[in-house]
Amino acid sequence: MSNLGYEKKDIPVKPVIIGGFIFVLTIIVTLFLLFEYYVRVLDDTVYEFKLSKRSKKLIELRKSESETLNSYKVIDKEKEIYHIPIDRSKELLLDDQKK
Repeated sequence: MSNLGYEKKDIPVKPVIIGGFIFVLTIIVTLFLLFEYYVRVLDDTVYEFKLSKRSKKLIELRKSESETLNSYKVIDKEKEIYHIPIDRSKELLLDDQKK
């Protein structure tokens, strides 16, 4: 009875364990990096989506602010109180300070 077709010694355990550990570590690092990438892409997408939508209230507020800051109005004619655009009021204030 000869044992010609069989191995005569065990596999080298230490290199197999080291190789398995390196393989598992590589998988864990890869999964972690993919998760971090996914979180960043998801955050960027959500951020862009929220910024792309403009609130109707915000649009109305900006329109109201623009009208208020850039229009002329008579507030009280008897007391001679007038509303002027903010740019014009700055010019008048600077002219008064120069005099």
